[in-house]
Amino acid sequence: MDQRHQSIGYDQYMPQPFNERLKIFNEISAENRALLVKTHVERWLATNRHRLTQEQVSVIEEIIPSISPEKYRVERDDEKFMREIEAWQEKAEAIFSREELRQIVSERADYVPPIEAKKG
Repeated sequence: MDQRHQSIGYDQYMPQPFNERLKIFNEISAENRALLVKTHVERWLATNRHRLTQEQVSVIEEIIPSISPEKYRVERDDEKFMREIEAWQEKAEAIFSREELRQIVSERADYVPPIEAKKG
């Protein structure tokens, strides 16, 4: 593994060009991969929650806890993984547009900046 990518944060990773992101993703640990994906989905939900239906929010909230390092390990149970993904994807495809799905779970998703804390 390239020493400069032993661990990388979401804010450093997502602004990279797509091909660089793929290279980095393949070099980092399963724990780091899961953290990047989970951070993205959580930020996407936080940014878009105001316009989503309760059903859409529930489907996103359902997948977040399942984003774990085990899903990104080489020795994972691919059959179980695919069953879980397909079940979630079937629900999601019924209530999200293709572009929304691309932005939620695709490696081609856009960077989602952190939501600034509201000043009181």
